[in-house]
This record gives sequence, C-alpha cells and structure tokens, in this order.
Amino acid sequence: MPVRAAVQPLAEPGHAVLRISELEAAPEGLTLSIQRQQGPDTHLADDGWRRTEAWLMPERVERRGDVLEFHLGPEICDRLAGIATVRLRVREPDIGVVGTTVVAWPAMLTSGAADPSSRLSDDTVRLRRAAAPEPAPATPPEPTPEPPPPPVRPPPRPDLRASRALDPGPPQRSGGRGWLVAVLVLAILAGAGYYAWATYLRPASPDTTEATAPSASPAPTATVASTTPAGSVRDAVAGYLASGPTPEAMLAKARDYAKAGEWAAAFLVFRHAAEAGNAAAEVELAAFYDPLSTAAKGGFTPDGPRAADWYERAALAGSAEAQRKLGLLLAKGGAGLPVDVAKARSWLQQAAAQNDAEAKKALEGLPK
Repeated sequence: MPVRAAVQPLAEPGHAVLRISELEAAPEGLTLSIQRQQGPDTHLADDGWRRTEAWLMPERVERRGDVLEFHLGPEICDRLAGIATVRLRVREPDIGVVGTTVVAWPAMLTSGAADPSSRLSDDTVRLRRAAAPEPAPATPPEPTPEPPPPPVRPPPRPDLRASRALDPGPPQRSGGRGWLVAVLVLAILAGAGYYAWATYLRPASPDTTEATAPSASPAPTATVASTTPAGSVRDAVAGYLASGPTPEAMLAKARDYAKAGEWAAAFLVFRHAAEAGNAAAEVELAAFYDPLSTAAKGGFTPDGPRAADWYERAALAGSAEAQRKLGLLLAKGGAGLPVDVAKARSWLQQAAAQNDAEAKKALEGLPK
C-alpha cells in the first residue's frame, strides 16, 4: 500500500502534476485525500479545510508507463501554499484505499482562483468546472388543426326476418334426460360435503396430536462466545451503528466488546470510529495488524503496511501514542513492512517532544 510520489509545479500559476509510482490501479475514477498536520481542520476539500476526510477528484489522471500523473488545479495548489509536507491517500472505485504516502509540497505560484466561500456537502469533491448549460430548444410552432373527417354513414341493417322453414318449433320433452341431470347434481353435492367434512370438520387423531404437540422443555440457548455466527455479529453491530452514535461513544462500545473477548465486534466498531476520524480508534484499529502487538487480537493476521497506515493517520493528528508505535514499527519492520530508521527516528522524536517516556527510551536504542 505505501507508494512513492513527487510533485512537479507547472508554468501556469496554481497548476502542478502529482506523479505516483508503484501503484497498480486504473486511472479512471481515482480520487485523492490530502491531509496536513497543523490545525484542527486537517483534511483538504474544495471549500477549504475540514475536520473529516474529503476525497478530491483531479482534473484528469493519466498513466505513463509505471507512473500515474494526477493533474491538479488551483482548488488544490492554491490552498497548499506554505505547507511543507502533506499525507496523500489514493482511493480506487469499488475497492477502497490502494495507496498512501507522505510527500513534500514544493513552493509554487498561486493563481488566486480558489473561492473559500463555496461549500459542498458531498464527501467526494469534484474539481472539474461545470459545463455551461445548453440552451433550451426552441418551442415548435403549434400545428394547425385539421378539419374533422366527414361523418361515416352506418351500413344498412340486415333483414332479421327468418324463414318459417328454419323454425324448429317448440322443444320436445325428454323425461329420461332430466332424471340423469338431477342424479349428477346430487353426486357432486355429496362429494363436496364429504371433502369439507374430511378437511375441516373431522377431529384430529391422537397420533397426529402427539406428533404436532410442542416439546415440554425448550432447547438451551447456545452462548454467544462459542457458537455465534459471523452474520449475527455483523447484524448486532449494524443495529448499534444504525442508532447514529458519536465516534467517542463508538470507541467506548468497541472497548467494551474487547474486554468481553468479542474481537470481531470490537474490530468492526473500532473501524467505523476510525473512519470517522477518531485518533484513539485509529490506534486501536492499527493494533489488530501490528506484528509487534503482544495482545492476541482474535486471530487477525499481522499486516505491517496496514498497521503503519492507521498509526500514521493518528500520528498526523498529533497522537503521541501513535507517533511512538509507528516509530517502533518502522524501526523493527515485519509482516511486509521494511525497516526505515530515518522515519522511525522522526516519529519517535515527535512523540518524545510530547514527553512520551517510552519514545525517549526507544530513541536511545536506535543506531546512530
């Protein structure tokens, strides 16, 4: 998931090209998340800086060999003036985040075209300018009404007089046929009556009553800890999240799940709170993937890049715990994450500047 990136300013003020390598993704529909470290509003959007994450859709994205080029306009470049380092995340449609990195933002001329008064409610910011509305088509002239067609005269009625030769005369009586019809009607009525008695009126036999009677003692209910299926856990968590809890309430609920040993439910609630921007939940979620974590997190497979990604989000928000844990993880590596002593030292120094004793001790153990 970590990738390499560089920013190249263009001659036109307020324009630049972001080049990202080592990212296997189709350019169609890719969006960017840009985060700074300073201030309470850390996520860049089309209307300025927000507290929650926003996704920016560049003017265009092109692939040139192994490099993806994101063409950025004034909506991004003007607002990043004076910021030295930002954190980038790349999201692919229907897949999610496919790349993350920290890149140095160069000094460049601004265009002054960014309008801070504009406001969007969607979390995906489309940076393309809206096309001018097409002119409405001219109203066609009303058609001239046509004269009504001449009335059609009905055809002459046929002569309904019948010939006496075709008149069969009065019907002849047949006594035997009448008795046969009466017998058939009686047989049908008798069959219908027997069917109604056998189906609806006949009392149930003792054998049938015993077979359908409920059991006197209900079966014992299985405990959630041993046999609760994954679908039940997801349904329970979905029901809780549907009530609209705050990120702080989700953090407390997830910790209660963890204390009870319900790691699957705890993971789902931690992830929801972390995606809402809660730094403490981001640290808790990273621990599920951290290969250096001593606590067993419900059998989750260690994943160094994922752990580093969630630690870094909380570290950029100013969490000393996340800065220390990210520094330790980068110093030792593991589970697919290479060792990076320089970055490890940088994060440990930031945690030590917040009087984190463990970070100060870890700094002394790093190679000089």
